Amino acid sequence: MTMSKTSTSTVDEKSTATVDESFGGPVPTAVRCGDDFLVIQRAWPHERQPGDAGATLTVEGRDEQGRLRAGRLELTQGGATSSPGPVWQVRAAQITPPGSDPKLAGLAAAAEGHTVVVHRFGKRAVIARTADYVKVVRAGRGPSVAEQARRGRELSQASGFAAPEVLTEAADQVSFGILAGQSLHEVGAHAPLEQWTATWQLWGHHWQVLTGLHAPDLAPHTPEDEVRVLQRWIGLAEEFGALPPRVLAGLRARADRVCAVLLGGEAQAPVVSHRDLHDKQILADGASLGLLDFDTAALAEPALDLANLWVHAGLRADQHLWSHEHAEVAREAIMGLADQLDVEPERFETYAAATRLRLACLYAFRPAHRDLALAWADEVV
Repeated sequence: MTMSKTSTSTVDEKSTATVDESFGGPVPTAVRCGDDFLVIQRAWPHERQPGDAGATLTVEGRDEQGRLRAGRLELTQGGATSSPGPVWQVRAAQITPPGSDPKLAGLAAAAEGHTVVVHRFGKRAVIARTADYVKVVRAGRGPSVAEQARRGRELSQASGFAAPEVLTEAADQVSFGILAGQSLHEVGAHAPLEQWTATWQLWGHHWQVLTGLHAPDLAPHTPEDEVRVLQRWIGLAEEFGALPPRVLAGLRARADRVCAVLLGGEAQAPVVSHRDLHDKQILADGASLGLLDFDTAALAEPALDLANLWVHAGLRADQHLWSHEHAEVAREAIMGLADQLDVEPERFETYAAATRLRLACLYAFRPAHRDLALAWADEVV
C-alpha cells in the first residue's frame, strides 16, 4: 500500500452541492479534495459553540476505487437563498489516504494488505483480515476496549449467544476472533419466513436468559442518560440546521414530550442490556446466534434494547431492505418478549419514540437516507 500525506485543500465549487434542491442540509453527497473524491455515506457532527459561524463534520465514505476512507470537513454557511434553512458549503476538506489516519498511528500497519470496514476519523477503525478483525483506537484505549469486550463475551456466552474472542491487545488496538454467520440485517433480505421466524424465536429465548443474568458490576444507563442522548442529537440537528426549521420545531416538541414521560414515568428494574442493539449486531449461523459489539453492556430498563431493535426492524422495511412480512415477524417476536418481561406498553412506546426521534436526527447526516430522515422527523406522533 502506498502511503502519502493526508490530502487537505479548499474544495472546488462542484463539491459543495447541497443534499437536495429543497433544503440545504449540512452533508454533501460527495467531496473532492485534490485528487481524492469521496462519496459520503456517514457523517458525525462536532459540537458547535455559541456564535460559531462555521461547523465541522467527520465523514466516512467510498472513493473511486470503492475503498472505505474517512475525512473531516470544515463548513461555512452560504449566502441568502430561498431555502428554508441554512445552506452549508464545504470550505476545506481533509481526506485520509486508504488505511491511514493521523490520530490512529497503528492503523497503517494493521490495514496493510487488508480491508478497512469501519473508519471514524480520528477515533477508531476496524480492519477485516484473514484470521481476525482488528479494532484500532486512540493510544491508551486498547486495554479498556479489550476488558469490556471480554466482559461482554462472558455475558453473551452465559445466555447462549456466541461472541468474538479477544485474541490480542495493545495500547491502541485489539484483535478479535472471527464469528461465523451473517448478520440479521443481511439474513432478513433473503431468509424464508419459516426459517426467519425460528431465528427470532431463538433470539427471544437467549435474550430472556441474558436479561436474567446477575451482573452488578455493569454501569447503569438510566432514563436520565437516555434523555441526554436524545437531547444531544436534537441539539446537533438544530445547531447544524440538519432538518427544515418547521420540521425541527415539531421534532423538538415531540422530543420534549417523550423526555417528560421518560423522566416522569415509573422505570422498570434494570437488567443486563446491550445498549446499542440492532439487527447488524446479531449474527445467525445455522441453529446458533452470535452477538457483536457487546462492550457497551450496561444495566438498563429492558425496554431500551427491545425498543431500539423494534424500531430498527421497521427502519429496514422503510429502507426496502426487508419485506414488510420479515419486519413484522421480527417486531412480533420483540413485542412477545416484552410481554414476557412485563414491560409496560407505555414504557415500550416511549423508548421506541425516543429511538425513532434520535434516528431521524442521525440519518439527517447521511445523504443517502435524507428523505427517510425527513419523513420520520415530520411524522405526527
